Amino acid sequence: MNKFFTKTLSRFEEFVLSYSVILMAILLIAGVFMRNVMNKSLTFSEEVASALLILVSFFGLGYCARKGRHITMSIVFDMVSNKYKKLFMIVISFVSALATAYITFLAARYIISVQSLGRVTPALQIPIYMIYSVVPLGFLFATIEYIRSFIFNITDKDNFYITSDIKVPLNLEVKTDLSNLIDKLEEEKEES
Repeated sequence: MNKFFTKTLSRFEEFVLSYSVILMAILLIAGVFMRNVMNKSLTFSEEVASALLILVSFFGLGYCARKGRHITMSIVFDMVSNKYKKLFMIVISFVSALATAYITFLAARYIISVQSLGRVTPALQIPIYMIYSVVPLGFLFATIEYIRSFIFNITDKDNFYITSDIKVPLNLEVKTDLSNLIDKLEEEKEES
């Protein structure tokens, strides 16, 4: 169940994120071409590209949390033994879950206030709240990932979880920093 959920969610997120970036690039290139070569402007291209940038930035939060690709400050984490790494990950995932849950709540409140204003985009007349609604959704996905990581670290006695998707055996001697460890584990996972 856990592997199916993780794989399905990852594939969905990868699909949305990758095609959003591709579409954003196409729209911006077409907009520049039309403006500079054809002397006509695609009024909607920058508007859609801005919406896609918001989508990629915030929808990708859960994906980055699951893949361990967010910003880390791991100097202390890198220096301690695996036993303390597990303790660190329990605390980090718990605090991160609380923080992202609170930001989800704030973002949802903001979306409700934006909806009440009735603002729409100039060219396409899309309600602004619909574009911004991806913000609480992204933080909700990140919250779910941190909760899963917290639960896995609490329940699994033989491993510690850097993310809900990346586990390290407690008996494995880790001699690298967190970023390199994640890269190494991802390579091993792809090879197997």
